[in-house]
Amino acid sequence: MSDPGANDGRLVRRIRFYWDSPVRKFIWDSLLRVPWLIAYNIAGSAVLVILFAFTSQGRDLLRISAERGFALADLDFLWNLVFLIGTLIGSLSLWYTSRLTLGVEYPAYPLDPKSAAFGRRWWPRVVGSLVPLAIGWTFLQIGSAAPSSETLLGWLYLGMGFALLLFYVARRPIFGVERDDMILDLRNAVPTEHRRRGRALLIAAFTLVPLFVIAPVLLPQLLGAPAIAVLGVVGISLFGTGVLTYLPMSNGAPPLTLAVLLLALVSGIWNDNHAVRVGDGADIAAQRPTPVEQLAAWQQGRAGNAVAPESVVLVATSGGGISAAYWTASTLAYLEQKFAAPFRERLFAVSGVSGGSLGAATYVALKRAGLENGQADALLDQVREVLGHDFLSPVVAGMLFPDLVQRFLPVPIGLADRQRFLERSWESAFDGEARALFKGPFQGLYSGPEAAALPSLLLNTTIVETGQRGVFSNLRVDGLPQVIDLLEPRYGLVDIRTSAAAGASARFTYVSPAGTVHVEDGEALRLVDGGYFENSGAASMTDLITLLVKNGVALKPILIIIDNDTTAPNLCRRDGSVDQLPSGERFNSTVSEVTAPAQALLQTRAARGNLAEVTAANLVESIGGTVIEVPLASVLRARLAALGAADAETIAAMESRYVEPPLGWSLSQEVREGMDNTLQNEQGGLDRQLRYLAIALGLEQGEVPPCAAH
Repeated sequence: MSDPGANDGRLVRRIRFYWDSPVRKFIWDSLLRVPWLIAYNIAGSAVLVILFAFTSQGRDLLRISAERGFALADLDFLWNLVFLIGTLIGSLSLWYTSRLTLGVEYPAYPLDPKSAAFGRRWWPRVVGSLVPLAIGWTFLQIGSAAPSSETLLGWLYLGMGFALLLFYVARRPIFGVERDDMILDLRNAVPTEHRRRGRALLIAAFTLVPLFVIAPVLLPQLLGAPAIAVLGVVGISLFGTGVLTYLPMSNGAPPLTLAVLLLALVSGIWNDNHAVRVGDGADIAAQRPTPVEQLAAWQQGRAGNAVAPESVVLVATSGGGISAAYWTASTLAYLEQKFAAPFRERLFAVSGVSGGSLGAATYVALKRAGLENGQADALLDQVREVLGHDFLSPVVAGMLFPDLVQRFLPVPIGLADRQRFLERSWESAFDGEARALFKGPFQGLYSGPEAAALPSLLLNTTIVETGQRGVFSNLRVDGLPQVIDLLEPRYGLVDIRTSAAAGASARFTYVSPAGTVHVEDGEALRLVDGGYFENSGAASMTDLITLLVKNGVALKPILIIIDNDTTAPNLCRRDGSVDQLPSGERFNSTVSEVTAPAQALLQTRAARGNLAEVTAANLVESIGGTVIEVPLASVLRARLAALGAADAETIAAMESRYVEPPLGWSLSQEVREGMDNTLQNEQGGLDRQLRYLAIALGLEQGEVPPCAAH
């Protein structure tokens, strides 16, 4: 029989052997404890790698960079020049501060010099070279419309990454750098000269904060979103490594991360700087009509037209960021150009959500300006010009610089609000009278005689506290069920800017914050993206039609549904479409417990939008109306059809650019041109839909098959 005491002794010796083994010490010190000291730098590097290599928004930014190239026209070269320099400086900064931080011995965090030496040498080198390597590799994979620039930039960044790695490893013999081995000769503190350099890097990063506040649109658009993202993330990393980690630990104290998080939490009690932007208090609060009153006046003004007065065009347009805005505004302008007065004078109202609201508001503002200056015929080119601007760079600048600093200050600073950066960039994209209209009061769009020629707008947002729809409209919408009319005086938004009204509908987290509304009775409401309630805009349109019908209005609606989901199947079955099985991400039992609740909540958003579209379509057809679809999915269908018998890799590359467009505020030229060509040439099934519209408008003979929405 074995002796239990002997067994226990062998177990203890075995544990001690493994505990004292060099492999265990290497893993524990070099791979775990050393990187903890520079966790901010490692996290910053990882964030940038994930952004540019693995997200649709980051890859689209690289496509835009490739399209801009180094052309001198419009200062396009600055975008890539600053991106290159910013990536170089950022990579060197991550390496340098990591090396300095790991070159110090911390009494409260002892590391074995031998087992930690590998980590102390190589973590700074990896952190300081990974970002340009990832960017270069991604440039060579994205398949943009500018392959020569894409290849050049790809090899430039790969060359930068390998050159930096070579510099880190062999800088002394190659470049004659004086020996200063901070890894073998650990110090109690970073030398004074190195501390000065570290402070200079931090000051340089913080200098961008006031500069962006002063020039919230021009400066970010000159620098470009990729460079701003790199500089912002690197600045956060340097602050975390130098101020929150090195300074306290070198003085025997723990890192200040928890203290800073507590500061942000406490400051959050007072520092809400996201109030919805209003105008200068100009008295523009004319009495708004009810939908019934507006339609009666609208029909009376068109009684002599060839089309029957009860034939009314109504539009519901869904969310989807800048792609939704661009497609919505282009569609409305193209339909007006193609069908002229029969469409223009029949268009009564547009209900929009998120990017669809921005597109609708852009269309109306430019239409109003065109009526005043006699340039209404150029509407299609104008909407494409306005919405082709870079809106992402300003909001990224606001988010990573002034608005991030605001989170740690107990006093609200409105100029630091990142939503202000976004809305100001929209305003600056317009010229002349159109800019004044988009920057001015929303109700100002509908003042004066020109307002009679404009369609009504219903811009849908969601109220955080109640989950209800909030609507900005030139109509009184308090008669719609469970809808908050946000232009009622008690909400203090009577003179809300047009840009802010569209922005309130497009506040999707986390690019845009919830907007705060201070109510008369001292309470506050917060507004977020209208897609949280439903993402199609069809719910408000259904309620509007129902209200009109209940009030005895003679109505023969033509409902145009602009679905901005690039992969959505057709709503109507009229063209031989069949039921499709539910599709989505493949079931993964391993992570189902964690992901299923969040995934279900996200998917119900799209499902509610589809249900609202079906409800609206069925209602319209039940009262003798017509349903027309102008889906963004037509673009992908047209592009794939143009490829013909292409190989699987080419098709996958095309789908990666169109199937998952960024839900953000920038579009590559290739994607914009794809939308333009599809619409202009009526491809991807649009020819059939527009023929149905021509029949409904009385311009062609024929019969529109029932939609039979599903």
